[in-house]
Amino acid sequence: MFSKETHILVVDDSVNIRRVIVDNLTRLGFKKIATASEANEGYGKLSFFVDSPTPIQLVLSDLNMPGPSGLDFLKKVRADEKFKELPFLLVTTESEKGAVIEAAVSGVSGYVVKPFNIETLTKRLQDAWNKHYGPGAKPGG
Repeated sequence: MFSKETHILVVDDSVNIRRVIVDNLTRLGFKKIATASEANEGYGKLSFFVDSPTPIQLVLSDLNMPGPSGLDFLKKVRADEKFKELPFLLVTTESEKGAVIEAAVSGVSGYVVKPFNIETLTKRLQDAWNKHYGPGAKPGG
């Protein structure tokens, strides 16, 4: 599972959803959480922190946002050599099945379906960890 020191980026155009995700991550013990209200801001934060002592190591992004969507954001992240292996979870609703398939092809690490609870979020984080680092890997990759 991700270390409690993992630097996480939460991208969502809804301040309420961002707050719910951040609150749940904080309850799980995560301490380094950055937020962005849209994909371009999120990509800017990824780029800003990439060469810092604490680069972003996990992204949770809303799928359906105005401007560049979460899917557009995912594709941009995967196209950049620096971020192509970055664990990236999309936060979706049940009705977004078509985009979910496209996201899978584009390299998404997993999905968190709204509404969700802390147990579901924990499971999706574990699934993303396992996909990127393997079930027996120690925190930090």
